[in-house]
Amino acid sequence: MELIDNSLAKGHRKRLRDRYVKNGIESFNDYEVLELLLTYAIPRKDVKNIAKELLKNHNSLFNIFHAKDLNKIEGLGNQSVVFLNLIGDLVIGMCKTKLENTSIFSEDLVIKTKDVLVNYIKGKIAYSHIENFLILFLNNANKLVATEKLFCGTIDKSAVYPREIVQKVIEHKAKGVIFAHNHPSGNIKPSNADIKLTKHMKDALNLIDVLVLDHIIISRDSYYSFLEEGLMWE
Repeated sequence: MELIDNSLAKGHRKRLRDRYVKNGIESFNDYEVLELLLTYAIPRKDVKNIAKELLKNHNSLFNIFHAKDLNKIEGLGNQSVVFLNLIGDLVIGMCKTKLENTSIFSEDLVIKTKDVLVNYIKGKIAYSHIENFLILFLNNANKLVATEKLFCGTIDKSAVYPREIVQKVIEHKAKGVIFAHNHPSGNIKPSNADIKLTKHMKDALNLIDVLVLDHIIISRDSYYSFLEEGLMWE
C-alpha cells in the first residue's frame, strides 16, 4: 500500500508542476501554491492536507510564510518550517530592495505627495517584524533633511523621550517633523497609546515652534494618517 501511495503522490506532484509551467501561478488556489512549494521540502508524501491545515490556521500565504509556530502542524518538520520562513524573508527582502532602489530615496527628496511619503516610510520600516519609531525631519520647503529610527519595540508614551527628540530637531535644524511607526500585525488602527503619544509630542514640539505634520502608521500593504483622519488637533 505504501508503494501505491507514493506512486499516486508522485503523479500528483508532477501534474502540479506541469500545470504551473503551462498556466502559471494564476491558475492555482492558495492551498495548491502551498502544496506545490511543500513538494520540494517534503519528499514522498501527500502534502495536500498539510497545505489546507496551514491555510485554515493562518488564513493567508503571507501569514504562513512569517508564522513562528508552523511546527505545530502535524507532518511539518523543521526543514519545511525553515523553507517556508525563508520564502517569506526573501519576499520581504526583495520588496524592500525594490523600494530602496527607487528615486524616493534620493538625498534631495521633497515630500510633495502622500504617495511619496508613504512609499518612503514603507521602504524604511514596513517590513520589520518589530515595531520601529521613525522621525522624518524637514525644512521649511518640506525637503527631507534627515531620517532617524529612534526606538524599537512596543511604542508608547513612556518609551519616547521628548528631550531626545528635541535635541535631534535642533541638531537637524528642522522646522517640521513627521512621526511614523509600523504595525507588524497588519492592523493599522492606532492604539490609545499611539494617540496619546502623538498629542504629547505635538504639544512638546509646539514649545519650540516645530510642527508635527503627521503621524503615519504603516503596514506592508496599507497605512493610517493621523492628519487625514483628523487627529492632529489643530
